[in-house]
Amino acid sequence: MALVEDPVAEPCLPLGTICEHPCLCGGAMQLRDSKYGLFYGCASFPNCEATVGAHQATGRPLGTPADKETKQARIDAHEWFDKLWGKGEGIPESFEPMRRGQAYAWLRHRMNLGKDECHIGLFSKVQCDLVGELVRSKLARMQDRQEKR
Repeated sequence: MALVEDPVAEPCLPLGTICEHPCLCGGAMQLRDSKYGLFYGCASFPNCEATVGAHQATGRPLGTPADKETKQARIDAHEWFDKLWGKGEGIPESFEPMRRGQAYAWLRHRMNLGKDECHIGLFSKVQCDLVGELVRSKLARMQDRQEKR
């Protein structure tokens, strides 16, 4: 999946645009608008409720279609991952946050993924669960080191 480098330079896709990723059910994902902003929803809705977020300035998909369980796993994975670069609660006091790029490099290494593969919006539920495990383990090791000082 290509990421948008400069969203201001790229015009927004029109509503109804078909996503490059097919739906989990095999149907088309169409760009739609809601009170929360742009997203791709299955053309078979309400029979299929898969969605994927869209960049608000360009309409480009922010990942791959996901069911409710996978969407929640991606949200949870981001909450854990964001701790690495200093966002969220439960961060050890002595922790010096990584830069965002450093955090993604660490995650790529730990999950053995390429740069284009290491985006939580592309992850399966299993991969998202692994993100949580990896970050919890890293934070626990940091907490242990802090307590030993």
